[in-house]
This record gives sequence, C-alpha cells and structure tokens, in this order.
Amino acid sequence: MKNRLDLHRLAELDRQLSEFAKLQRHPIPRCGWTKTVRLALGMSSKVLGIRVAISAQGVRKLEQAEADGSITLKTLAKLAHGLDCEVRYVFVPRTSLMNQVLSRAHELSDPPGLNQEHQPTLFSEEISATSALVEQINRRDFW
Repeated sequence: MKNRLDLHRLAELDRQLSEFAKLQRHPIPRCGWTKTVRLALGMSSKVLGIRVAISAQGVRKLEQAEADGSITLKTLAKLAHGLDCEVRYVFVPRTSLMNQVLSRAHELSDPPGLNQEHQPTLFSEEISATSALVEQINRRDFW
C-alpha cells in the first residue's frame, strides 16, 4: 500500500474518532475495567475463572496485569468475553488528524527560524491550498 495522503479519508476518520475523544474525559478505573465490571455484576473471581477456564487466582493476577498496563489484548479480550463484553481497541488523537497534517505541512514549507505562532485552521480556501502543498511534499520525508 502506498503512503499517500487522502484528505477526504483523513477528514472522515477525524469525524469518526471525534466520538471516541469524548471518552477521554472518563479516567480508567484504578483497578482496571475487568475488576470494575466483574464487581459491578456481583461476580466472583471464581465464577469468571470458570467462564474463561482459569483459576480464581489467575483471574486476580490478570486483573492486576490489566491495572498495571501489562496485559495483552488477546488476554483482555478473553476476560471481556467471560464478562459478556467486548474490547474496543482505538487510537484517540490528542488533536485532530487534519490539524496534525496541516501543522506538519506548514512546518516543512516555512523556512527555519520563522515564527510559527499561527496554528492552521480548516478554512475551505486553506484546504485546497494545503492539499496542493501536501502533494508536493516527498512522502518518505513527511514525518
């Protein structure tokens, strides 16, 4: 697959990911989602262990691994299945993807040492101008 920038695809992905950005406002529970959901359901670690074919102690170790951030996605999905849940894996951009591309394009087009206070915004005239600018940038050197 070629590393070509598709502004229409980028804008659509930005729109889709904006829904996930709302989730960032809610912190991950200190003990992790597995234990939080299990306790909310009133389920013991023994019952969850039976559902996923591991011991109660194994469940507790995996819950701790999730809380520590050292659990694998495959194992997390297994625990989620035992809780009748799904794992959603998504990257949530800190800023819009379009603004990231526009900022990078401006960085590469402006001579070094110029004041770059102005943050690019999405105006219709600027989109077409930036699109033309981005087309001229060597894709391998872009990022």
